[in-house]
Parts: sequence; structure tokens; C-alpha cells
Amino acid sequence: MAVPFWKTDSFGTALSYLISQVPPALGYPLADLIAHFAANDVMSPGHRAMRVNQWVAHGGKISPKKLRQVVRQVYYNQGRAIYDFYHYLNHPEKVKRLVRLTPKFEKMMREAMEGKQGTLLLMPHLAGFNMGGLLLPLLGFRFLTLSYPHPTKGYRMQNKLRIDSGLEVEPMSVSAWQHARERLQAGGTVLTGVDRPQPESGDEPTFFGRPAALPVAYARLATRTQARVYVVTFHTSADRTCEVDVSDRVEMESREDPHEEMRVNAGKVLRQVETFIRRDPTQWVMFYPVWPNADRELPERFWIK
Repeated sequence: MAVPFWKTDSFGTALSYLISQVPPALGYPLADLIAHFAANDVMSPGHRAMRVNQWVAHGGKISPKKLRQVVRQVYYNQGRAIYDFYHYLNHPEKVKRLVRLTPKFEKMMREAMEGKQGTLLLMPHLAGFNMGGLLLPLLGFRFLTLSYPHPTKGYRMQNKLRIDSGLEVEPMSVSAWQHARERLQAGGTVLTGVDRPQPESGDEPTFFGRPAALPVAYARLATRTQARVYVVTFHTSADRTCEVDVSDRVEMESREDPHEEMRVNAGKVLRQVETFIRRDPTQWVMFYPVWPNADRELPERFWIK
């Protein structure tokens, strides 16, 4: 059955961009209104995935009522984050006022820009990642971003806007991974997400205490290029300012079995990702099932609206 046009990602992207053209006093309420309707579409695949993801991230120690509140807040946070991204795309001075770097991130960035050693930045999808991404090119920090490998029309529209704002974005492919490898070997920087499910990989690293359908190839990329590895996080405050922070360097281990090596090193990365998500789980905007079979464990009372 065909998806109604108003539920397609391209329509959502176009509508979000249109709303972003109005001032925040009107834009935020409109974003909240759209988020309200999305949060009530409880049978949508994204809503169901978010419910399970948040249940696992909370260790299963959350009531049905609290879980509904958390999921609803995720939608509100995502709606406002998308509005911020589109609204401030062409306002670099405002971006510089709204986004700040921690001293730890600034130190890592300065070292990366020296180009003495490749730097691999790994990130979870937290609500502020688009706003944080707007600031970094303005500061002269250049890096290759590896994005989702099979972008839909709406996702391609978003990538075009990111590229226009100064980012270098390539959907994951054999050639993109080769570009990333060359960039790291030349002392450059590469950024990619680590929490979007990739069930076909079959490696299942441990995430929040259970095997997850997440990619691990970035760990192999790091060990082959001897790149420095960091986890990057973006935390949005109530006043809509965004703080960009970074973990300590994640040390990669070598193992005889390449698959074991990737799982072990991905596990190190994901433990740091867990720490950043736990700071405020409602900012973790992952609408795909990270643990595909976890929905079977969710008690029936959690599925009632």
C-alpha cells in the first residue's frame, strides 16, 4: 500500500524547511504541533522503534506512563532541533552564539587541524547534531562525513543543505570508505554516526548490555589507519543553545580475529555513547530499531496508548 504523501520524508523535509522561515515565536509552536501529531501516531514504525529503544536505554526500569512521556519529549526535541537547523542555516553569526565548544573539544579540534595524525569522530544521533555541524565549518574545521548509505529523497535534500553550509558529506559506499581511509592516512578527519541500525552486518556489538544491530566497520577503519578515535556529543539546553563535547580518546585494540577486533573496539565506543545518551535520553533521536527482537520482550501494557 502506498504511503500517503504527507507521511513521506520528502514532504516532512519540505514542510520543516517552510516552517523554519518564520520567527521562533511562531516556529517553535508550529514545530511542537507537528511533533504532537507525530508523537500520537503510536502505530508508526518510527514510534514503535523509539518506544523499544528508550525502554532498553532505561534498562527496562521505566513505567509505561513514564515511557510515553519520554517518547513524546523525544518528538518535541527532534521537532525543535530540525526547526533550529533550517532556521539558522544562513545565519552564521547566530550559529556562533548558539553553539559552543567545550575546552576538551577545542583541544581535540586544534590537534586534528594540525593534520599530524588522522582523527575519526564517532557520534550518536542526539538532537543537537545538526546545529553543532553548522558551527564547525565556520571555524575552519574540515572533515568528511559518512552518512546513511541509501538516502531517501528527503535525506538527500538534507544532505544538500549540509553541503551548502560547508560540510563534506558522502553516503556510505565502497568508494566513500576508500575516501575516508585516504583522508585518515593523510592526517585528515572523518566523522560518522554509530547508532543507526545495520542488521546486515551481523556483528552485533554490545550496546546497553545486549547485542545490537549496529555497524562496527568504523573500528576496522580506525585500526587500519592508526587514527585517533573520539566520540562526539551534542547537548541542547532549555534555552536552545547547544554544547559540543568529546570523550577521552578511545584506544583501539588489535586482535587476530578481525570480527572479534571490530566487536571489541566498537563495544568500547558504544560504552562511551551510552554515557552521553544517559545524560538525557530524550535527546537521543533514533527512530529505527537498534535491538530488532527487543519488542518481543516489551510487556503488553507498554503498547497501550
